[in-house]
Amino acid sequence: MAAALATASTQPLTHRLPAILCAAATRLEQMTPDASMSEHARHREIQVSVWDHHGIYNNTVVGRDITAVLTAIRDVPLAGTRAAYADRLRATARTVTR
Repeated sequence: MAAALATASTQPLTHRLPAILCAAATRLEQMTPDASMSEHARHREIQVSVWDHHGIYNNTVVGRDITAVLTAIRDVPLAGTRAAYADRLRATARTVTR
């Protein structure tokens, strides 16, 4: 039996964004919730969350999603801990209009 290849989601980003943001928030809380939030941590957790959402990492749609998600949350303040930032990501996810 041949292995099935994963394909990138074809839904609009607005449909994927809440799930991606919530997944990133969960990762930030589980890793080191009391650590200071940083741009590097934001980029890494968004990147991994987009990869997980699509099930692949080497696709142009995935690359565009990483860039689009980072752009969508660029104004979410990095101040405070990773747990506090996770709360802000979840709040942002609730405001996404589909």
